[in-house]
Parts: sequence; C-alpha cells; structure tokens
Amino acid sequence: MSKICILGNSHLGALAQSEAGAKAFEAAGHDVVYWGAAGTLFPKITYKDGRLISPAPSRSRIISGGRYGHLDLDDFDTLLVYGGSVPLSNAAARIAARMTTLAPLSGAFRTAALNEQIALWWQDRPAGALMQAMIDAHPEKRYIFTPDPLMARNDAYLARISDPVLLRQVLDAMYMHCQTWCDTRGIGFYRQNEHTLAEGRLTTHPSFSTNSVKMEKGEAHPDEDFVHMNGSYGDVVMADLLTLVQSPEQAVRAAG
Repeated sequence: MSKICILGNSHLGALAQSEAGAKAFEAAGHDVVYWGAAGTLFPKITYKDGRLISPAPSRSRIISGGRYGHLDLDDFDTLLVYGGSVPLSNAAARIAARMTTLAPLSGAFRTAALNEQIALWWQDRPAGALMQAMIDAHPEKRYIFTPDPLMARNDAYLARISDPVLLRQVLDAMYMHCQTWCDTRGIGFYRQNEHTLAEGRLTTHPSFSTNSVKMEKGEAHPDEDFVHMNGSYGDVVMADLLTLVQSPEQAVRAAG
C-alpha cells in the first residue's frame, strides 16, 4: 500500500470531509494522512533532517488524526501540498487593479509588467521554498501541488472587479506561473476543476462553500466565510487527485 501525505493549511478541511474520497483512495491501495498547520502557522513550517517541523505540533497531530506532530518524510511515497497558503483571488484582484492603470501602454509592456508582478507574488509564497527544500533532500519522492481554491462568489469581492476579462487573464497567468514552476521541478500540478467554478470562472460556486468545517475542531465556519470549501468540493478534488496520483506521469489537470 502506498502512503500519501496531503499537507497544507485550513483548506484541508474540505478534503477531510470527503467520505467518498477517503473510500476511493483506500480501495485503490493508498493510505492517506493529512498534516499541516492552519492560518498564519503554515508559513512557519520548516524542513530539517528529513522532517517537516510544525510550529504547533500538538495541533498538527490533531490534523493527522494523532499520527504526526512533526512529519517524517521517509514514511511517505507521495507528498501532496494542498493550498499551502497560496491564495489567488485577492492577489489577482490587486494585480488586475494595477494593470488597469497600464491600459494606455503597449501590449508588450503590460505583459512584462504582469509577469513581473506575478513573479514577485510567487516569491513571497512559503509553499515554494518548502517544496524546494523537500525536493532537494528527497528527490526520489513524488510531489503534487495545488493552490488554494478561488474564493466563493460573493457581492463584496465582485464589487472590487471593474474588468472581469482582465481578472480572468490575471488568474490564468498566475496558474500558468505556478504550473511552469512545478513543471521545471517534476512536480505534478492540479488546477481547480472548472465544474466547481461560478459563472464567469472568476470565483468558486457558492454551493461548494456553504457548511464548510474547520479542520482541527470540526466546527462550522461562519456563514460569511467565502474562503473555505465543503465536503462536496472535497469530493470533486479527491476524485481528481486520485486520478492524478495514479497516472504514470506527472500529469497536469488543466481544467480551470
């Protein structure tokens, strides 16, 4: 039986709610362990001597069902970084707002400016450095990465968007940057399934966000939480991830 660790932040809750996903992975011969740290704790996870060191091992142990405070990488065949504090929605909205000020300039200049802003955004993401440390120390393992899901559709977010077409272009460019980074390192990349997106493909459909649950305490998120997803979303992602895990090559899910 292969051993898979799905590590990440609070977004793990959606996957952990997926009973169908858990059964499918088990039936396929995979032992899945969740591990990570929520919120601002995730960026504080470090790699040292074959282990991922949690800034809050007691909380990470809860997430892993009592199995791991710190994570021994030698115990796993596949490391899947899910979310990893790589949110796209707010960053894309900010970048799109900046890009509107460059509208009078040439297309080449705007493209260069967009690529530069996305590179700077990615440079500040802790998941990249963490994955690089794991790959450098354990190149024999399989790695898969997916960013945080897009924010669920809500009026407050949509009110910030003056140019939906531009925002979609920015999101596509951000996904492509992540995918290219992964491709050059042999990391599988999973892009959010298009069937979970709301009309316009700028946000997640709200049906996938209602009744989401906190990973550690099992409590419901507030109704106004549009960031975390629910078990129905987890069902979709787990089915896609199982397909990706079982593919002979590091396939890319280009569905978003």
